[in-house]
Amino acid sequence: MVIVVSNRSIKAGATDETLFEETPNAKGIDEIRLATADYSPSADAWTVNLLPEPDRTTEVPPSKELFDQIMAGIKAGTYKKTWVFFIHGFNQSFAKGLETSWQLSQVYNVEVILFSWPSNPGGFVTDEYRRARQAAKASANALDRTLDKLGRYLIDRPFEEIQQCPVSLNLMVHSLGNFMLESVARDPIFLENISLFTNLIFHQADVDNRLHKYWIDRVDYASRMYVTVNEEDLVLKASDFINPNRLGNTVEGLNGNRPIYIDFTDGAGVGGAHNLFLDVQDNPTVMEFCRRVLHGQRGEVVPGFVFDQRVNAYRLRM
Repeated sequence: MVIVVSNRSIKAGATDETLFEETPNAKGIDEIRLATADYSPSADAWTVNLLPEPDRTTEVPPSKELFDQIMAGIKAGTYKKTWVFFIHGFNQSFAKGLETSWQLSQVYNVEVILFSWPSNPGGFVTDEYRRARQAAKASANALDRTLDKLGRYLIDRPFEEIQQCPVSLNLMVHSLGNFMLESVARDPIFLENISLFTNLIFHQADVDNRLHKYWIDRVDYASRMYVTVNEEDLVLKASDFINPNRLGNTVEGLNGNRPIYIDFTDGAGVGGAHNLFLDVQDNPTVMEFCRRVLHGQRGEVVPGFVFDQRVNAYRLRM
């Protein structure tokens, strides 16, 4: 099962991967809806169940009911204890987001919460990309509210339950999704400074490399933060035509105090990969790094990475 949080518009009556559409929610881009999505490999089909909206008569919000069900399922062994909150990047339909979430769950043996935002506005690529950036920035409040609510649910558990049912929650933000998280970090409204995640992975971040330290060091709701870099990233090279150097493909100026920078450039099988977690599965060193960080463990200690003090990054040597 994939848990879905989305500020997309809703297709009435849909119960599959067409439920969430390409435009913002009709009530506003801040409006969040929850759903659960189950995939049947034999039928190659998704079943997506939209949770009801809360109202003034609702004693327990649907989000809290779902949270309690998940925690009970973790305790009973129905669900795994390791969860990944995944935010996708540019030009991703809801169906593509579900597919990526499913692949992550299968390859790395984790449960996934997908934050699906309207990143595919259509049109000429350059204009579409700029509108997607605008949508990412406008979606920041929806993400802010989501993380705040999730953090409150986790904190409000009885201490005995926290001891008996420890959960590893890790945040993976891909490509242009990082621009949304940057917007939250720069101007949070709801999210308090709580240690919500064990690891936060800024994966091939499509954000400005220059001066990134001034916002990234303000992100203090994770125990550890990783920034992945691939100078040959073909997608981010295309982004460079419109933007300054991207954080995900530049080894210069890696000067944040909190992040751990990991440079995958020239690693075996890496090439121009934009998704290191799913597109470089023939390199066991990369795979082990990805597995460890998604499971709340340290990735930089994997044999095959060497710290290069000149650029303040761990470099892949295998």
